[in-house]
Amino acid sequence: MVTFLLFLSFLLNIVSLLSIVILYSRQNRFLHIEKDQKKIITELEDIISAYLIEMKEENDEFIRRATTQMYKDSESTGPTEENKQDVSPPTQNSTKWTGTGYKRASKAYQQMNNPQMESGDQTGEMPEDPEQDPLIQHVVSLKKKGMSIEEIAKAVGKGQTEIELLLKFRQLM
Repeated sequence: MVTFLLFLSFLLNIVSLLSIVILYSRQNRFLHIEKDQKKIITELEDIISAYLIEMKEENDEFIRRATTQMYKDSESTGPTEENKQDVSPPTQNSTKWTGTGYKRASKAYQQMNNPQMESGDQTGEMPEDPEQDPLIQHVVSLKKKGMSIEEIAKAVGKGQTEIELLLKFRQLM
């Protein structure tokens, strides 16, 4: 009986030592993972700070180029030889506008100033009655025939979202 108790005591001691070793290795593994995570975080912070510094330098370079370009533009629009007699500082900052946005804005401004112009002769305007639009009529007829939104979009050559919104506004969906 004593031998049995002695054997049981040794067995429990061995089991307890093994469990202590296993717990110690797990704890060290978590500490190692924590150190790795701290290292990764510092590396990421360094990378992000380097990226931000690079972005700041690029922005400064862009601003410098933009200011020099504006300076060059203002020098090139200076007085010509014919206008050298009347050299007075400009009272208003004049900028040369070009492009479609300028054309649309000037057209809209002219329409506001000239209300006698008919709105029907302008191109690119929406028709007054949306039901008269042939695109809407075509889409509605295709939907009534039972075609899906994808098929209608392909047939009309428009996006699926655009067709879906058009049908939702017409409450045909």
